[in-house]
Amino acid sequence: MPTYSYQSAPGLRVRTSTHAGSPQEFAAALAEDCPGDYGVQPDVRVWAGPVTEPPAATSH
Repeated sequence: MPTYSYQSAPGLRVRTSTHAGSPQEFAAALAEDCPGDYGVQPDVRVWAGPVTEPPAATSH
């Protein structure tokens, strides 16, 4: 299962998790959960490599 780094919205911590799907599928799932989990509108960024690189996927 691939490991991804992600940030659900600006100002939130960058976290690491595994997800069986693609980076875009993971970003979409995080965007659905963001308002309930953090109380903010999602602006998800998912990295498949180092967070210094451009995100592999985004979702709003």
